[in-house]
Amino acid sequence: MSSEPGISAAAPPSELHAVPALVVTQGDPAGIGPELLLRLGAADLLRAGDRVIADLTPLRALADQLAARPGGEWAAHGLAALEPLIDQAPRSAGQVSALVRGVDLVLEDPRGRALVTAPIDKAACRAEGFPFPGHTEYLAARAGVDDFAMLMVGPRLRVVLATIHLPLREVPLRLDVASIVRAGRLLARALREHFTRDSSARPVIGVLGLNPHAGERGMLGDEEQTIVGPAIAALREWAAANDEPVSFRGPLPADTAFPAHADGALDGLVAMYHDQGLAPFKLLHMRDGVNMTLGLPFIRTSPDHGTARDIAGRGVADPSSMFAAVALARGATR
Repeated sequence: MSSEPGISAAAPPSELHAVPALVVTQGDPAGIGPELLLRLGAADLLRAGDRVIADLTPLRALADQLAARPGGEWAAHGLAALEPLIDQAPRSAGQVSALVRGVDLVLEDPRGRALVTAPIDKAACRAEGFPFPGHTEYLAARAGVDDFAMLMVGPRLRVVLATIHLPLREVPLRLDVASIVRAGRLLARALREHFTRDSSARPVIGVLGLNPHAGERGMLGDEEQTIVGPAIAALREWAAANDEPVSFRGPLPADTAFPAHADGALDGLVAMYHDQGLAPFKLLHMRDGVNMTLGLPFIRTSPDHGTARDIAGRGVADPSSMFAAVALARGATR
């Protein structure tokens, strides 16, 4: 990544303290989540002690449907690998109940278990009575934490969000110094705890501006001067006061900061809003990116894509991001 020694593109699990067990939730049962579970089983990426939270009857039906197609033998193998790991606790069917059960299990042993979540359908969750805009906010509420953030992790990019699931028109109204400082601190600690091989490394984090060209010295907006700049100053003070081996640069224009990060000049970025961070991230890492929630007392990862209902049940979903989510959860350290 950067020229500073010790920041790895993606430290392999063998170089980190392995998490003993995973809890994997099915996500949207009408999406590709169940298929991704079968792919995990077929690839032998789950092991004894892991728990899979899924609706078994439709999972079996899906496996039978896929196995009947040419080249579908993998589905039967996947089901055979999953069945011994399926959680047997009674619950109602659906994505919300699976998520609730998965979090229950992880909270029983937050240092001994990690959570991997298949994508949920947010509108369907709302119809099931789920009052949260996404996984991230729900997990933070269940864990009782206020300092949390969404980190997107790929081999070349690491992007944390200062605001998450907000309508774009609300971002300038809700963005504040505290949210940027929180995201910057969590990213700095994540780089050190999860991705740094050399304890002497000093990661460099870029903090993006909100406006085009980082406001062009106030011509295109003043949030860089009134919010982002003071947040960077506060982050530098925090690093100095706590002897944190990290430096912060910015406010940076997003259109040039992402190429600099991809080329290794920066070790991570703090984005101001969802699509500012995720659009360029997914351009590079749609197939191998991972969503990791920072600030929780347990490790949580997820693939960086959605439910893909349009291709569900066809056996064509690319499992690479789900595989990467499992690998990161397995290899992440507390």
